[in-house]
Amino acid sequence: MKRAALFAVELILCSIPLLAGLPSLPVHAGSPADSSADSLDAVNPLVAGSAYQDASEVRYTATTAEKAHDLATMVSNIAPVSQGTRVRRNIAQASFCLPQNVLGTLYYGLLQLTGNVVGTADMNEVKIIVTGTPFGVSLGRYIFVSTSLQTENTVRHEYGHTMQGYKHGPFYLPFEGVVSFVQAAISLISPSFANRYFDRWPENEANELSGVT
Repeated sequence: MKRAALFAVELILCSIPLLAGLPSLPVHAGSPADSSADSLDAVNPLVAGSAYQDASEVRYTATTAEKAHDLATMVSNIAPVSQGTRVRRNIAQASFCLPQNVLGTLYYGLLQLTGNVVGTADMNEVKIIVTGTPFGVSLGRYIFVSTSLQTENTVRHEYGHTMQGYKHGPFYLPFEGVVSFVQAAISLISPSFANRYFDRWPENEANELSGVT
């Protein structure tokens, strides 16, 4: 019952972050990058507890370590900000950007409770959290990135949404958040619309603000 309750809460709260920044298009969910020990075990349930399962777990551990290394490399490629800028942005997160920052804190706690935090890294004034969920989102000082979409451009793009948060403060959620959510929903049913997802506001502005190539 406890696990069922946590799952229900997760389903409810996971819909909240979709209103705040880029949901890294759920159409990409289930890509080959999602393959793990779980998918291997699904091929033959009779291998549970066998050497085959042990080997898959070792490979999953190695993949996780590789992802962590990749994340550190991505973060190192993003230019650091001055101490003064970091202080000003931290003040903004505690005041002007408080609504999305509170949501980010709550969502991060939920991911920890449900075991969906794969790795973390600090970057300037924000924290990057790699998750087992199928989408990415920027909420205050927290940037959530799916393991299946863990690239430098994804991190940069979400950081661009953080910059938009500094511009619009409490209006970030109803402005960028709602528009992103609606466009992502349309993209799920229209491949042609999805192909130009990053050409439209607020996605194109987020790319420009963060130097996505």
